[in-house]
Amino acid sequence: MNDNNYPNYFVAGDTASKKAQFWYIRLFGLDLLLMVLSAILSVYNYQTDESKTIVYIISGLLLLGAMLISIFLKMKKYEDIWYRGRALAESSKTLTWRFIMTSEYFENNISDEEADRRFIQRIREINNEFSDLNNVLSSTQLNLPIITGEMKRVRGLSLNDKKTYYLNNRIQNQIDWYSSKADDSKFKYDVWFFAIIILQFFALISIGFLIKCPSSDFNFVGVFSTIAASGFSWLQVKKYQENKEAYTTANSELNLIKAEGSKNFSDNEFSEYVLDSENAMSREHTMWLAQKRM
Repeated sequence: MNDNNYPNYFVAGDTASKKAQFWYIRLFGLDLLLMVLSAILSVYNYQTDESKTIVYIISGLLLLGAMLISIFLKMKKYEDIWYRGRALAESSKTLTWRFIMTSEYFENNISDEEADRRFIQRIREINNEFSDLNNVLSSTQLNLPIITGEMKRVRGLSLNDKKTYYLNNRIQNQIDWYSSKADDSKFKYDVWFFAIIILQFFALISIGFLIKCPSSDFNFVGVFSTIAASGFSWLQVKKYQENKEAYTTANSELNLIKAEGSKNFSDNEFSEYVLDSENAMSREHTMWLAQKRM
């Protein structure tokens, strides 16, 4: 399904999470960049007091800017909104698939009115759980339907059509997403880690240069060390290695679940199948959220 076919709380939570992630990553990157620029200014040992004063002032302004960004990030709580918004969106998405696939608590043996009532009640419970996000959720998006027309249409499909829809639009979609993200995370982790090792090597070379030429006016040790430390900080924020492992585990489990989906189901068996599948995807998200809180 398209994102606009999900409930209003999914759309609002997803948007809030993406916006918070956008600003957190970019401001954090700018914070690191300002500290690197400050370190670059210390490469050359300026001879005149006037030159030193100018460099110290510029360096101080850069460090002040970095400190103000850190304070701003703490006050705005972008990281918390990113994680909590993602949790709100994923909780709403899992509940939606259980509803439209007539899984546990939303089975076919209840009326459409009762199913709608139960779904709205569960959405209300999710909203209460994430009530701290109310001040950042879009009012316009919250005015969107809780139960969309596409949700009602899919819920009314036959069992075989539901199974085909679920395998293609949920299971395979998630397999493709996890596979792509796992490969991307591994590549970026390898690139960043290799770059950090190179920077540390250059820092050692710079120390060797100073040992050989102690009277030199150039000192690159601080620059390479600061950039390397910034690289480690960036790896901690992005968690490429942890994400790769989580995505690979989820991808492997979903492939097994997909293979089980080839058999003929009764209504009760399909309900259990969907429930097990959604629980598997929820476990991956729970692991991701726990890693982000560490």
